[in-house]
Amino acid sequence: MHTLLAIFYQTVKSEDKAINEFIKATEANPRDAYAFYQLGLLYKDRKELNLAEKAYKKLLEISPSHPYAYFDLGNIYIEKKRYEDALLLCKKALEVLPENVHMHHALGNIYRDSGQYEKALLEYEKALEIEPSHRFALWDIGVAYEKMGMKDKAEERFKYYHEMTDCGFRRFWNCFD
Repeated sequence: MHTLLAIFYQTVKSEDKAINEFIKATEANPRDAYAFYQLGLLYKDRKELNLAEKAYKKLLEISPSHPYAYFDLGNIYIEKKRYEDALLLCKKALEVLPENVHMHHALGNIYRDSGQYEKALLEYEKALEIEPSHRFALWDIGVAYEKMGMKDKAEERFKYYHEMTDCGFRRFWNCFD
């Protein structure tokens, strides 16, 4: 009952009430993976990262093969600049879902943000092998080259990004998701 109420409150954008109902759902059923995952998402969206981290850790105790909990917890660690923790979680998520383009992209971002540009490029390329038009991987390859001081290569990749995403000036507004 609490989970259904929480979903209703999420639908009508009443996040405080949704959180309260998801908490009640986890108290009524401490193995309610769905409620813990939703709590993590809600807390993360509100930038309550410590509470989100707690929810995802509890979820992973209940459901150790939940790839999105690893992924989302990894993103929290990225925001907290805990790159080693984020790296471990992203790799764990890829063990569960090896062909997930978003996880390869996130792993590339972790490497990039920690100054490991060659590894970042490898992960962005893996993302593009899975989804050749993944706009963020296309862009971030250029960013990595730029950070490496390879301005010509970066410019080449940014041009390729614009060709692949059709983000010319005349179609600028079509580039927003």
